[in-house]
Amino acid sequence: MNRLGELLAKPSIILALAILVLIAFAADPFSFARAWNEGRSALLAIIPLAILELGLRGLEPLRETKKVAALYIILVLAACYYFAVSLPNVVSAIENLGISSGVDPLLVHYSWVWGIDYAVTSILILGVIFVYARPRPFTPLIYTIGMASFLFIDVILPYNSLGPFQVIVPPILQFVAYILNSTMLGSATAAGNILMLKTSAGRMNLQVFWPSAGLHGILIGRMVVAVVSIKLEVGWLRGLVYLLVGVAGSFIVNVLRIVLLAIYAMQHITDPKGFEVFHSVAGDLVFIPWIVVYVLLVIRHERRMAARRRGPPV
Repeated sequence: MNRLGELLAKPSIILALAILVLIAFAADPFSFARAWNEGRSALLAIIPLAILELGLRGLEPLRETKKVAALYIILVLAACYYFAVSLPNVVSAIENLGISSGVDPLLVHYSWVWGIDYAVTSILILGVIFVYARPRPFTPLIYTIGMASFLFIDVILPYNSLGPFQVIVPPILQFVAYILNSTMLGSATAAGNILMLKTSAGRMNLQVFWPSAGLHGILIGRMVVAVVSIKLEVGWLRGLVYLLVGVAGSFIVNVLRIVLLAIYAMQHITDPKGFEVFHSVAGDLVFIPWIVVYVLLVIRHERRMAARRRGPPV
């Protein structure tokens, strides 16, 4: 107990970010079990990202009394916000603001509400980060800013909009259908943005719009990798390689996600509600580990290269 008191009296930045996430979880636990445009499950990535970026330096305590007080003021404000937006009346007010601003009524409870939520979370994380002296972890901040940006893009180009991003959907679904058919995982046909699945038990059509085609993973992954590359001073050439590999990896991971969704749908083709639950969590279950592992690989590769340049100890 005394050890816990000491940690809270002089919290590290990792602990501070963990407390922020725990507050959000306590306010609305169910939001962590829903998809990227329906909840806060993406917040689970910010702690591993901060640990990867800072390493053991992220566990250094915050010693200045005034800064500790400032940190806890920010966390109290976070608690006020998260518990306030868990109230139906507050959510309704945010939705009404969106509708009065011209947001599609079908989206106000999704991308509009959660876009605002990730934007406010970004501000809170920014406050936490700048309470501490350098080094500061910017990847969690870039991650939540990326989430907020993508959600607001979805508000501008709704999921049912055949906007410019929609052109990537048909070839992705053709590729998914090819994988399913060639590996004998199932019978699938793609036409436009519809993936038609067939089993002996029945049929199911999956309609895919551009926000579900993995663009948010590619965008956020690029932003996070760009920040890591800049902090590590990898140079333009290696930074570009890391970005391109990250984009390619994000694309492959997204195709895998859709394949998994299709396989689950075919195995539960008579249970569309069960599919919706699986769909809500599948994206984050695949994407968050991917981006964390990729950032870890980039950091480890750069550290090895730096060690080689220094040469063996004399």
